[in-house]
Amino acid sequence: MEDNTKLDAMSDHDLLVELVRSQKATESKQKMTSNFTIATFAVITVALLIMVPKFYMTMSKVEEMVEETKTVAEETRELVKSASESLEGIDEMVADVDQLVTENTDAVGEAIESINNIDLDRLNQAIDDLASIIEPLANLLGH
Repeated sequence: MEDNTKLDAMSDHDLLVELVRSQKATESKQKMTSNFTIATFAVITVALLIMVPKFYMTMSKVEEMVEETKTVAEETRELVKSASESLEGIDEMVADVDQLVTENTDAVGEAIESINNIDLDRLNQAIDDLASIIEPLANLLGH
């Protein structure tokens, strides 16, 4: 109400001046709002122009990495399968080596037992006897 009594007390000229001032202030605020809106739109547009291609490049790299990961996973599966098959072969080979060692241990044991059973004194005597027989024959033949 106080504003209305003020307006009633003003002359037409003063009212017109006040109206023009009010419109200029409103126009100035509208220009600032408009400029701010345009600036914000420009910033968002530039940001999108920069970010969208980077986003697509990043997504492309992510897709490539996913494909490489799938390939590596498949190769790893094949490697594990091959290693598993190799381990089965190694188990068989170890069993064969164990059997071979057991058989050879028996044969070596028999050979050592045979060597231990040799009478070295009798063997030396047999060698001396053989030498005494061969020496006259060698002299006879001229060697």
